[in-house]
Amino acid sequence: MSIERTNKMYVWIAIGFLLVLPLFYLDFSPKENIELRKGIAVVRYMSAPRQLQRSSFLSAYPNGTSEQFLSWMFSPMGAAEWPPYEGGLEFDPEEEAMIRKTGMPFIPENLVLIPQEPDLEKGRQVVIRSERGVLIAKGYENPEEPPVVVKQWPFQKIG
Repeated sequence: MSIERTNKMYVWIAIGFLLVLPLFYLDFSPKENIELRKGIAVVRYMSAPRQLQRSSFLSAYPNGTSEQFLSWMFSPMGAAEWPPYEGGLEFDPEEEAMIRKTGMPFIPENLVLIPQEPDLEKGRQVVIRSERGVLIAKGYENPEEPPVVVKQWPFQKIG
């Protein structure tokens, strides 16, 4: 085999590798339940230490726990700091685009955030609970059926 032929083979192998490489970075995760996943992202955003330091949570609960976070989040003071709903009339499209650039998630329309237990009278919902310092978010398409999305993460104290 000549050197020229060997070099061509290495070039073709390199090209093949480069063509396959992007496939490793594609997201093959399920695309269903996007609204529920967005709702859970809102709770993760609100419970992040960076956001809690900017909120009224720190003044209300200086050594806040995950249980106190839930109490605060669903209180009038916490609810006033919720991100806006998608498609709401609060902002025009240009303002909404600017807010999205900051990284703030929007609450999907037709989705409700509920503390502790599913509300059988509401439809699509994300239920948030706390157990031993861990926040658990369960997404329900129908509250009379098991959750279709479950995520949990540790609540990081900021005080």
